[in-house]
Amino acid sequence: MAEYRISAQSGADWPAMPDENLSDYLVPESLRCEVEEDSDVLVLRVDEVIVSVSWELAETWYVDVEGSVSPASADSIVSGIAQRLVFARGREV
Repeated sequence: MAEYRISAQSGADWPAMPDENLSDYLVPESLRCEVEEDSDVLVLRVDEVIVSVSWELAETWYVDVEGSVSPASADSIVSGIAQRLVFARGREV
């Protein structure tokens, strides 16, 4: 399992996200996936890979990538989620 943390480089807070429908804000449009859970934890299935996204500590999102996936593919998935967070930060959520 690959584990990632996404924090703002400036250390600033991310915008408050709703307690449900995180997929509206965090799923990259280019990512073909199934949303398995969409509450305070977002769980996606990308082929045979499970991706969990959660807010754990102040200013930090955690992403776990489980399954048979190359490091480059896992990095790409997480990079897309981080880009969506940056986009969400630029607008009120």
